[in-house]
Amino acid sequence: MEAKDSIVVVADSPTCTGFRLAGVQKAFFGLGKEAETKINELIALPDVGIIVVNENIIDSLDWRLKKKIERLAKPVIIAVPDKGGP
Repeated sequence: MEAKDSIVVVADSPTCTGFRLAGVQKAFFGLGKEAETKINELIALPDVGIIVVNENIIDSLDWRLKKKIERLAKPVIIAVPDKGGP
């Protein structure tokens, strides 16, 4: 990850708020197809280094997108639990 690469969050509202409070400037609320579309857009951007996503969003992604994510070296996709826990 280069110094100019950004961290982006695609998650539920409480997770987005928490990451914004922690200083992450790009946090997008989205669930279901909306989140899937946003993740597809973000993995194509060269300046995105890390994408933080709720576990339940990862679980609901289309299998083709999951396979695409598995093959990526960049950006790194990090799954975090939602407020309900793991």
